[in-house]
Amino acid sequence: MILDLVAEAKAQGLPEQQACVVLDLSPRSLQRWRQPDVLGPPADALRPRPTNALTQPEAAQVVSVIRSAAHADQSSRELALTLAEKTSPISVSHVTVWRYQVFLGCNGPRGRQLHRPATGTPDTEWVTGPNQLWDWDVTWLRTPRRYEFLYLYSLLDHFSRKTIAWRVAETLCSTEAQSLWDDGLVSEGLLDQPKACWPKSLSDRGAQMRSHSTRQYFAKLGISQLFSRPRHPNDNPRIEAHFGTIKTHPIYPDYFADAPAAVAYFSNFYDWYNNRHPMTTLGMMTPEQVHTGQAARLLAARQCRQAESMVTRRSASHAPFTLEDLIAKPLPDTSNWPVYSWAGPKSGSANHATPLA
Repeated sequence: MILDLVAEAKAQGLPEQQACVVLDLSPRSLQRWRQPDVLGPPADALRPRPTNALTQPEAAQVVSVIRSAAHADQSSRELALTLAEKTSPISVSHVTVWRYQVFLGCNGPRGRQLHRPATGTPDTEWVTGPNQLWDWDVTWLRTPRRYEFLYLYSLLDHFSRKTIAWRVAETLCSTEAQSLWDDGLVSEGLLDQPKACWPKSLSDRGAQMRSHSTRQYFAKLGISQLFSRPRHPNDNPRIEAHFGTIKTHPIYPDYFADAPAAVAYFSNFYDWYNNRHPMTTLGMMTPEQVHTGQAARLLAARQCRQAESMVTRRSASHAPFTLEDLIAKPLPDTSNWPVYSWAGPKSGSANHATPLA
């Protein structure tokens, strides 16, 4: 249609260049459109066989070695090397071998990899009380020296979020992890109880968790190990959130000078974390309160206080007041009220509004 318009404009005396300007069209496009269509080979035409393609005997050898039970565990690169080093060698690229594997449906996991069991999400729905499942992990602690770190080992009760045991070490090894569990079993007084009552273990798939010595340690104690899936930190979310609480705390230092400094810091931190840190996931109760079975009593007491407050408010006469009038009068003394923040009181007037300039 555009070619017809350009032809009509030329017949009326308008130069082709000016017609392209009016149509906002490149003259090169007109030249390309006027060229005759060059038809390619028909769709059903046979493609000539490449001169470097495998011969029929060579292709038969490739298929034979792919289907051979003796070579079931080998990759395409190893199969190409096998073909090149046999009695009557042939040179075949691993890409060609892989294409034959794809055609034969043999390019997936081979040998033992084919029977590797799929790992699912660890089941934790059965946990209904403390000391049934313990979560544990290791995190790095920075030091003033580059490429040198301290390591914090933490053992957390899955139900109550209480830190059962913790350790600061200079090495990342299985021995420290086993000592962590020893400390936890002793602190909870589980050594005198039957092993059937001991908790199970939930961790990621780190080297310290899956090492031979760690597996022997848990097998000797009769403790079952649960593992999160690779690259799935949400399978063990509570220990991850625990480390997040540690490293986002307002007074968490940028680094620790040495191991004793880290031990001194975390001694205070874990005392606050277990005994004075209410959590929203625990109904604003501390891990120690939930771990020791105080949750039902505390929730019942809160409901009673709420009911009493509602009765008092309904029976009282509600005199109108403004917030400015309330602040102008002496306020109740809060010096003896509970403080849940480990950081303590802020310096200056942190709780006062700053007037705008």
